[in-house]
Amino acid sequence: MTGYTVADLQEIDARCREIASADLGFDVPEVIYHLVRPEEVYFAAANGLPARYSSARWGAQFDAEYGRYQRGESRIYELIFNTSPVHAYLMEGNSLVAQTLVIAHCLGHGWVFEHNRWLGAVDRAIMPRVLAAAERIADYMSAHGRERVEDFLDACHAIAIHQPQAQLIRPAPTPEPDVREGPYDALFPDEVEAAKRRAEAERRELRRRFPREPEQDLLGFIERHARGLEDWQRDVMSIVHAEQGYFLPQLRTKLLNEGAAVLCHQEIVQRLFLPADRYWEYEALNSGVVAPHQGRVNPYNLGIAIMREIIRIATEPDDEERERWAWAGEVEPFEQVRTVLRTYDDEALLREFLTPKVCEECRLFAFEHLPRDPRRIRVSSREADAVREILIPQHSTFGIPRVEIVDADFRGRGELLLAHRHDGIGLDAEYACGTLAQVAALWGKPCTVETVKGREADTPTWFMGHPDGRAEELGERPS
Repeated sequence: MTGYTVADLQEIDARCREIASADLGFDVPEVIYHLVRPEEVYFAAANGLPARYSSARWGAQFDAEYGRYQRGESRIYELIFNTSPVHAYLMEGNSLVAQTLVIAHCLGHGWVFEHNRWLGAVDRAIMPRVLAAAERIADYMSAHGRERVEDFLDACHAIAIHQPQAQLIRPAPTPEPDVREGPYDALFPDEVEAAKRRAEAERRELRRRFPREPEQDLLGFIERHARGLEDWQRDVMSIVHAEQGYFLPQLRTKLLNEGAAVLCHQEIVQRLFLPADRYWEYEALNSGVVAPHQGRVNPYNLGIAIMREIIRIATEPDDEERERWAWAGEVEPFEQVRTVLRTYDDEALLREFLTPKVCEECRLFAFEHLPRDPRRIRVSSREADAVREILIPQHSTFGIPRVEIVDADFRGRGELLLAHRHDGIGLDAEYACGTLAQVAALWGKPCTVETVKGREADTPTWFMGHPDGRAEELGERPS
């Protein structure tokens, strides 16, 4: 270590927790810190969770990110896991000021993990299952060959994120058609009888449909219903599916979570009254964390800007803001921040608090590709409404096209028919063909997706994937 001891870190943790509780109202749960080597930090970051199963995908991510660290191009300061208790990594070699910032930052994460309702569905006791899953997959690689298992894992990863994103929202099931009795039915017996026959035919059609409702959980559906899977393959699918379910709520709350963590470390370090030399070092580190990124959104930057905007509205609102928010100027600011952190996800946060002030501070703008050269872009708007329309899909569906299974017995051959719900996110032809081939390999039979293309997205088209890895674009719906 560089000039400090474990006892020093423990003392800093105690002081930070005291400030978080007394001044911010953050009753942070237990956080266990691990002082580890840089390669361990980057290995866990690449895998997503410590001791996760071996995969070439994680290895490639580790090589890329750890290489950047060794070349001095980037550095991970904070790595935290939503478990019970919460675990966080402190990297050996970081200065005491950097460790102070990370500890204060992790307290914000820990509070959100414990209190945010969107994260309530996360399996916080996942680590024993992760360890057991890694052992089982290692056994499968020994028994069936690493290459075969790796290829199967790649196919699972290709569609694992296609799960219902808003896990707290469950769509209402389609009701069975029925004919309500009316007071004048006796006057129109033929019409009533015809209506009953139509309703009965629609009920039979609905009962024959499989799945009965469009299925967004592609991997889960295939795991439950594919007939040609071996036991080890079904187990691998269940592992990938469960671990992806752990990450989805955290992806939906990335801005909120990082905003809370930055707010926490900024407020705590301000109250630690560091000596001048250490405070300057902290300011340099903090500036690097929250600096805007060129060409993409820095979640630390946008998250803290929104948190500060909530505090400003709670303390110094203008007349328009007083009309919009009943609590504006009438509530303790950190109390309102805690209310937002408990109940919002990123979509709700952006819809309500991505104000013109936030867009200006974070230098956000909407852009479009030039018609004559799609490789070049130009600013199309700096209005908050336009920026919001772009950012919300990125943080609610992560920019992933919405694809659903609508027929598991397509053409009467046990094939899969999927439908692309075009809600502003198109389906790339190369992506569609590559992914459909993976889906077909898992399902064991050809799979077709129906979508649209064209400048106005009104030209029907179909892509078909085959279990042998072939994929093609079709000119018309297969019959």
